[in-house]
Amino acid sequence: MQGARKNLQINMSEDTSISEHKPEEISVVIVDDHGICRAGIRNMLQGSEFHIVGEAASGKEALALVRRCSPQLVLMDVRLAGKSGLDTLEALKKELPRLVVVVLTIYNDHTYIARALAGGAAAYLFKCIERDALLIALNTVMRGETLLSAESLLRSLHTLSKNVAKSHHLFQPLTDREKEVVCLLATGLNNRDIGRVLCVAESTAKTHVEHIIGKLGVSDRLQAAVWAAWQGLVPNPD
Repeated sequence: MQGARKNLQINMSEDTSISEHKPEEISVVIVDDHGICRAGIRNMLQGSEFHIVGEAASGKEALALVRRCSPQLVLMDVRLAGKSGLDTLEALKKELPRLVVVVLTIYNDHTYIARALAGGAAAYLFKCIERDALLIALNTVMRGETLLSAESLLRSLHTLSKNVAKSHHLFQPLTDREKEVVCLLATGLNNRDIGRVLCVAESTAKTHVEHIIGKLGVSDRLQAAVWAAWQGLVPNPD
């Protein structure tokens, strides 16, 4: 077992080297403690615009690798050796708020989903996903859009405890319009759909979302949705 672990560490050291990629490609780091899963993800992304620049098997390795590679996207499992994937997610987002992190796992658990949202994950995907669906999902989050369905998002947000969300203090009061926007945002609507509901331009909806994020002092729209859930602004999915 020790010999195998040593070989894995050697291979991981080789895998985490930065490779050259074209400007139009999106740099990706894969974080999973199972080599066969990393290989499967590599195979699914092969030939796409998503270019793998490194791999890690643990939270500690992931943090060091991301600092070194500066990827645009991280694909990460929930459970890792040592530091959990959710703890690693929170550490990455705290250090690099603009980094896009997608959880890719086998665990269909609302608590995990809620923690991932609270930690700043752009999406929560399952490993049974087909290649085409994965590529569509990754392109969606790279455009800054929310991926979860409204029902899944609502159910996950309602599992959050106040202890998770109460750290997001309201720096400035929201206007009545911004309260309308944050409610729609929390149901998973993108800027275009928010604009349609409120009969305003997509650019106006985008500006409202940006103002809300700034006032709440959060890093992205999902963190704003967490705040809305804590404030009781999110409708009950039942």
